[in-house]
Amino acid sequence: MLFPWRKQKLDFNIATLKKNDIVILTLDERWNTLFKIIPINSEVKKHQDYLNRLLAKEAGLYQEQKNIEPEKIKHMNRIMMLTTDAFDNNSEEAKKSLVESKEKIEALNKRAQELENEIFQMKDKIRDANFKLLDVTVRYVYDVMTTSREKQKKLDRELEKTKKRLKKLQTERQNLSTDWTEIYSFFHTLLGSDELTKLDQLFLE
Repeated sequence: MLFPWRKQKLDFNIATLKKNDIVILTLDERWNTLFKIIPINSEVKKHQDYLNRLLAKEAGLYQEQKNIEPEKIKHMNRIMMLTTDAFDNNSEEAKKSLVESKEKIEALNKRAQELENEIFQMKDKIRDANFKLLDVTVRYVYDVMTTSREKQKKLDRELEKTKKRLKKLQTERQNLSTDWTEIYSFFHTLLGSDELTKLDQLFLE
């Protein structure tokens, strides 16, 4: 059976979804409960895994972003500690370390800006992947529901036919439940018990 929504584009109202607290589906207990009721299919599983990979990448970006500030503070403290030795004592080694720490801080600042952009882009990817997962979930669940209802209707029709057939058989069986006593008595009187016994053995066995 062909279902029209399988290829039709689904336009979700973003405002409505936000109002209904539609966040990350794979982290939503309501979404996960769906697939305790029906088995997840390969298409939904593919998009679920993709979304989870994006979430893992986003978590990695946030962790890297979190680690930048302590690293910068470490190098700033190192610069303050080496300044006297570098300029008052004219230590070449201290000057070299100062330059390294300065370059490291610049690199960390640059990476911090890159991370801002990457996290912003990742949020877009996650949002798109989340809505795609919603799309395939809706299609799959309605597909299962419709298939199940069609099967239920078919079974109902079969049950109805079986009921009618059973009723007909019961009627036929009842019609066959004739009381043979009077007829049997007639043969007994006419032929006698010995002949009737022979007939029983011949026909009834």
